[in-house]
Amino acid sequence: MPVAITSVLAAGLAGWVFGAVWYTVLGKVWLRARGLDPQACKDKKMPLAPLAIALVAALVMATVMHQLLLGMGMLGVMTAAEGALAGLTLGIGFMATSVLVNHMFHGQGWLAILIDAAHWIMVAAIQGALIAALA
Repeated sequence: MPVAITSVLAAGLAGWVFGAVWYTVLGKVWLRARGLDPQACKDKKMPLAPLAIALVAALVMATVMHQLLLGMGMLGVMTAAEGALAGLTLGIGFMATSVLVNHMFHGQGWLAILIDAAHWIMVAAIQGALIAALA
């Protein structure tokens, strides 16, 4: 199944790269929303283990998205836009709700919730679009 491997790898990498860009652009806002001082974090190196884990997680997510769309009989018949909508729906229904609950129990404010939930919603939409487009 070279198409499945290609679409899963492309979707996983795209989701991971999106996250890197998202948190680079919103890094200072996100740190403040989490109650951290961006200046205090400025000289700290980005730890490699969480980045590697995030990449593996993005690949797992893409694999599950592929299997879900395949199991529903949607691959090969849906457009990239429909794949993005499917991802958007999953992102809102599963990922954003999980982020909301976790952040509320951790005492995080609405801005942190919005930044993190929007990130996962967009990752799911990007992955859905790519998987549908490459299937």
